[in-house]
Amino acid sequence: MPKGKIKKIKSKLKWGGTHPFFLHSFISNFTPSNLENKVILDVGCGKGINAYLIRVTRDLSGSTIIGLDTNKDYLDFCHKFDIYDNLVKQNLPKLPFNDKSIDFLLCTEVIEHLKKKDGEKLLKEIDRVCRGRALITTPNVSFETISNEFEDAHHSIWRTNDFREYAYNVYGLGFRTPILIGDPFLKIKQALYFFATPIAYLVPEISGILVCVKDFKR
Repeated sequence: MPKGKIKKIKSKLKWGGTHPFFLHSFISNFTPSNLENKVILDVGCGKGINAYLIRVTRDLSGSTIIGLDTNKDYLDFCHKFDIYDNLVKQNLPKLPFNDKSIDFLLCTEVIEHLKKKDGEKLLKEIDRVCRGRALITTPNVSFETISNEFEDAHHSIWRTNDFREYAYNVYGLGFRTPILIGDPFLKIKQALYFFATPIAYLVPEISGILVCVKDFKR
């Protein structure tokens, strides 16, 4: 991807908070190093931050990146900047792909926006379509969320055992403490949230974000 286009996309993504320094580096760490000639699916792609990070850090020769989302505005944004090779508008939990057709599947900060039963259906759909690696991230702590034009509310909370039942390896990021809008101790909690990461990585039960990885046998 040309440097000028990368700079333009980056300016539109409007990174914020601590995600670019913590969560995104975790995602990159668990992203396969060899993605040449692969089919990559980003479930709940949003504005395409995952694909952007992959494009600037991996050789994607011969590969296809697919972005899937329910939000037409996000898909239009991704189409405008050619972030994905293909875009699919689809309501979850259904994934409209053939069995064992995806080499690397990303689903970051998505499953918590589904009701628990739909989230479990999504995990089964991921098992069906993925033949390589699946990477899921989700909060391990309740956040105060409301639905608006930019974001859907959280409808479920997921724990380590929920993913281990589906044979995922689970790692942790941050510290499991409630973060509420207007909390006078918000900055302190955010600092604690991320300084706890070295321990939470090995003991994800105490973490604020779960990073769940599953490798499928070919």
